[in-house]
Amino acid sequence: SPLLGWLDRRLARWRRRNRPKRIILVRHGESIGNVNSSAYSSTPDSQISLTERGFEQGTACGREIRRLVGNGSVRFYYSPYLRVRQTLLAILQAFEGQPVEIASEPRLREQDFGNFQDPLSMSRLREDRMKFGRFFFRFPNGEAGTDVFDRVSDFISTLFAHFDSGERRRTADNCVLMTHGLLMRIFSMCYFHWTVSEFEQVWNPSNCEICGDTGRYG
Repeated sequence: SPLLGWLDRRLARWRRRNRPKRIILVRHGESIGNVNSSAYSSTPDSQISLTERGFEQGTACGREIRRLVGNGSVRFYYSPYLRVRQTLLAILQAFEGQPVEIASEPRLREQDFGNFQDPLSMSRLREDRMKFGRFFFRFPNGEAGTDVFDRVSDFISTLFAHFDSGERRRTADNCVLMTHGLLMRIFSMCYFHWTVSEFEQVWNPSNCEICGDTGRYG
Protein backbone atom coordinates (compact mmCIF):
# COMPACT_ATOMS: atom_id res chain seq x y z
CA SER A 1 0.00 0.00 0.00
CA PRO A 2 1.13 3.63 -0.38
CA LEU A 3 1.41 3.98 3.41
CA LEU A 4 3.67 0.93 3.75
CA GLY A 5 5.78 2.14 0.85
CA TRP A 6 6.18 5.53 2.52
CA LEU A 7 7.17 3.89 5.82
CA ASP A 8 9.74 1.67 4.07
CA ARG A 9 11.31 4.71 2.41
CA ARG A 10 11.44 6.62 5.70
CA LEU A 11 13.04 3.64 7.43
CA ALA A 12 15.63 3.27 4.66
CA ARG A 13 16.56 6.96 4.94
CA TRP A 14 16.79 6.72 8.73
CA ARG A 15 19.11 3.73 8.47
CA ARG A 16 21.38 5.47 5.98
CA ARG A 17 21.66 8.51 8.24
CA ASN A 18 22.45 6.43 11.31
CA ARG A 19 25.06 4.12 9.79
CA PRO A 20 28.79 4.92 9.84
CA LYS A 21 30.14 7.13 7.08
CA ARG A 22 32.49 4.38 5.95
CA ILE A 23 33.63 0.82 6.54
CA ILE A 24 37.38 0.33 6.21
CA LEU A 25 39.08 -3.05 5.80
CA VAL A 26 42.75 -3.42 6.74
CA ARG A 27 45.05 -6.40 6.36
CA HIS A 28 47.71 -6.95 9.04
CA GLY A 29 51.33 -5.94 8.45
CA GLU A 30 54.05 -8.25 7.17
CA SER A 31 54.36 -11.25 9.50
CA ILE A 32 57.12 -13.76 10.13
CA GLY A 33 54.92 -16.30 8.36
CA ASN A 34 54.80 -14.09 5.26
CA VAL A 35 58.59 -14.24 4.91
CA ASN A 36 59.20 -17.74 6.29
CA SER A 37 56.38 -20.26 5.85
CA SER A 38 58.21 -22.85 7.98
CA ALA A 39 57.31 -20.73 11.04
CA TYR A 40 53.83 -22.29 10.95
CA SER A 41 55.31 -25.75 11.62
CA SER A 42 56.36 -24.81 15.16
CA THR A 43 54.28 -21.74 16.04
CA PRO A 44 50.46 -21.67 16.15
CA ASP A 45 49.04 -19.48 13.41
CA SER A 46 47.36 -17.33 16.06
CA GLN A 47 50.76 -16.55 17.61
CA ILE A 48 52.68 -15.57 14.46
CA SER A 49 54.08 -12.08 15.06
CA LEU A 50 54.94 -9.14 12.83
CA THR A 51 58.36 -8.48 11.38
CA GLU A 52 60.04 -5.13 11.97
CA ARG A 53 58.83 -4.11 8.52
CA GLY A 54 55.31 -5.15 9.53
CA PHE A 55 55.37 -2.74 12.47
CA GLU A 56 56.57 0.04 10.15
CA GLN A 57 53.73 -0.76 7.74
CA GLY A 58 51.25 -0.57 10.60
CA THR A 59 52.51 2.84 11.67
CA ALA A 60 52.25 4.18 8.10
CA CYS A 61 48.78 2.62 7.75
CA GLY A 62 47.66 4.38 10.92
CA ARG A 63 48.66 7.75 9.50
CA GLU A 64 46.70 7.00 6.32
CA ILE A 65 43.58 5.96 8.24
CA ARG A 66 43.81 9.05 10.45
CA ARG A 67 44.10 11.23 7.35
CA LEU A 68 41.01 9.53 5.92
CA VAL A 69 38.79 9.78 9.01
CA GLY A 70 40.07 13.08 10.41
CA ASN A 71 38.66 13.72 13.86
CA GLY A 72 35.60 11.54 13.29
CA SER A 73 34.83 8.81 15.82
CA VAL A 74 36.25 5.36 15.08
CA ARG A 75 35.47 1.83 16.21
CA PHE A 76 38.02 -0.89 15.47
CA TYR A 77 36.99 -4.55 15.26
CA TYR A 78 40.04 -6.81 15.19
CA SER A 79 40.97 -10.44 14.74
CA PRO A 80 42.46 -11.87 17.96
CA TYR A 81 45.52 -13.20 16.10
CA LEU A 82 48.78 -11.72 17.41
CA ARG A 83 49.88 -10.16 14.12
CA VAL A 84 46.60 -8.27 13.84
CA ARG A 85 46.73 -7.06 17.44
CA GLN A 86 50.28 -5.84 16.87
CA THR A 87 49.21 -4.05 13.69
CA LEU A 88 46.38 -2.39 15.59
CA LEU A 89 48.79 -1.15 18.26
CA ALA A 90 51.00 0.35 15.55
CA ILE A 91 47.99 2.00 13.90
CA LEU A 92 46.75 3.47 17.17
CA GLN A 93 49.90 5.58 17.47
CA ALA A 94 48.28 7.88 14.91
CA PHE A 95 45.25 8.29 17.21
CA GLU A 96 47.14 9.41 20.32
CA GLY A 97 44.94 11.85 22.20
CA GLN A 98 41.81 10.85 20.27
CA PRO A 99 39.39 8.41 21.93
CA VAL A 100 38.64 5.30 19.87
CA GLU A 101 36.60 2.18 20.50
CA ILE A 102 38.11 -1.28 20.07
CA ALA A 103 36.48 -4.70 20.10
CA SER A 104 37.98 -8.16 19.61
CA GLU A 105 36.04 -10.18 17.02
CA PRO A 106 37.00 -13.88 16.66
CA ARG A 107 34.88 -14.21 13.51
CA LEU A 108 37.48 -12.01 11.77
CA ARG A 109 40.26 -14.56 12.40
CA GLU A 110 42.29 -16.16 9.63
CA GLN A 111 41.01 -19.23 7.79
CA ASP A 112 41.82 -22.30 9.91
CA PHE A 113 44.40 -24.36 8.05
CA GLY A 114 44.60 -27.24 10.55
CA ASN A 115 46.88 -26.64 13.55
CA PHE A 116 50.65 -26.84 12.91
CA GLN A 117 51.46 -26.67 9.21
CA ASP A 118 54.17 -28.79 7.58
CA PRO A 119 55.64 -26.72 4.70
CA LEU A 120 55.82 -29.63 2.23
CA SER A 121 52.31 -30.83 3.00
CA MET A 122 50.94 -27.30 2.75
CA SER A 123 52.63 -26.82 -0.61
CA ARG A 124 50.88 -29.91 -1.97
CA LEU A 125 47.57 -28.87 -0.44
CA ARG A 126 47.76 -25.44 -2.03
CA GLU A 127 48.33 -27.08 -5.40
CA ASP A 128 45.29 -29.27 -4.79
CA ARG A 129 43.28 -26.20 -3.81
CA MET A 130 44.03 -24.54 -7.14
CA LYS A 131 42.79 -27.65 -8.97
CA PHE A 132 39.72 -28.11 -6.76
CA GLY A 133 38.70 -24.45 -6.45
CA ARG A 134 39.89 -21.98 -3.84
CA PHE A 135 36.45 -21.31 -2.40
CA PHE A 136 35.32 -24.91 -1.89
CA PHE A 137 38.61 -26.64 -0.99
CA ARG A 138 38.77 -27.82 2.63
CA PHE A 139 42.09 -28.09 4.44
CA PRO A 140 42.39 -31.31 6.52
CA ASN A 141 41.34 -30.50 10.12
CA GLY A 142 40.69 -26.95 8.96
CA GLU A 143 38.19 -24.79 7.13
CA ALA A 144 37.00 -24.36 3.57
CA GLY A 145 36.28 -20.94 2.14
CA THR A 146 32.60 -21.81 2.56
CA ASP A 147 33.06 -22.01 6.36
CA VAL A 148 34.72 -18.60 6.39
CA PHE A 149 31.86 -17.25 4.27
CA ASP A 150 29.34 -18.51 6.85
CA ARG A 151 31.02 -16.86 9.83
CA VAL A 152 31.67 -13.61 7.97
CA SER A 153 27.99 -13.52 6.90
CA ASP A 154 27.04 -13.99 10.54
CA PHE A 155 29.39 -11.18 11.59
CA ILE A 156 27.94 -8.82 8.97
CA SER A 157 24.43 -9.56 10.27
CA THR A 158 25.58 -8.72 13.81
CA LEU A 159 27.37 -5.58 12.61
CA PHE A 160 24.37 -4.18 10.75
CA ALA A 161 22.00 -5.08 13.57
CA HIS A 162 24.22 -2.88 15.75
CA PHE A 163 24.21 -0.09 13.16
CA ASP A 164 20.42 -0.20 12.85
CA SER A 165 19.58 -0.69 16.53
CA GLY A 166 18.52 2.94 16.93
CA GLU A 167 21.24 3.68 19.48
CA ARG A 168 23.00 6.37 17.42
CA ARG A 169 25.32 7.30 20.26
CA ARG A 170 26.81 3.81 19.98
CA THR A 171 27.55 3.98 16.24
CA ALA A 172 30.93 5.50 15.37
CA ASP A 173 31.40 7.59 12.24
CA ASN A 174 33.98 5.08 10.96
CA CYS A 175 34.08 1.30 11.29
CA VAL A 176 37.54 -0.28 10.80
CA LEU A 177 37.87 -4.06 10.42
CA MET A 178 41.39 -5.31 11.20
CA THR A 179 41.74 -8.74 9.68
CA HIS A 180 43.46 -11.04 7.15
CA GLY A 181 43.72 -11.16 3.36
CA LEU A 182 41.21 -13.95 2.77
CA LEU A 183 38.78 -12.42 5.23
CA MET A 184 38.87 -9.13 3.33
CA ARG A 185 37.99 -10.98 0.12
CA ILE A 186 35.23 -13.00 1.77
CA PHE A 187 33.79 -9.87 3.40
CA SER A 188 33.74 -8.18 0.00
CA MET A 189 32.12 -11.27 -1.51
CA CYS A 190 29.32 -11.14 1.08
CA TYR A 191 28.93 -7.37 1.00
CA PHE A 192 29.01 -6.87 -2.77
CA HIS A 193 27.27 -10.17 -3.57
CA TRP A 194 30.12 -11.58 -5.65
CA THR A 195 29.64 -14.94 -7.28
CA VAL A 196 32.10 -17.77 -6.56
CA SER A 197 33.61 -17.21 -9.98
CA GLU A 198 34.15 -13.52 -9.23
CA PHE A 199 35.67 -14.33 -5.84
CA GLU A 200 38.17 -16.73 -7.39
CA GLN A 201 39.44 -13.99 -9.72
CA VAL A 202 40.51 -11.84 -6.75
CA TRP A 203 43.71 -12.31 -4.73
CA ASN A 204 44.79 -11.13 -1.30
CA PRO A 205 45.57 -7.44 -0.77
CA SER A 206 49.09 -6.49 0.27
CA ASN A 207 50.10 -6.23 3.93
CA CYS A 208 48.46 -3.18 5.54
CA GLU A 209 46.55 -2.42 2.36
CA ILE A 210 43.38 -0.43 3.02
CA CYS A 211 40.08 -1.11 1.27
CA GLY A 212 36.85 0.64 2.05
CA ASP A 213 33.32 1.67 1.27
CA THR A 214 32.55 5.34 1.72
CA GLY A 215 28.84 5.17 0.95
CA ARG A 216 26.07 4.27 3.34
CA TYR A 217 25.43 0.83 1.93
CA GLY A 218 22.32 1.30 -0.17
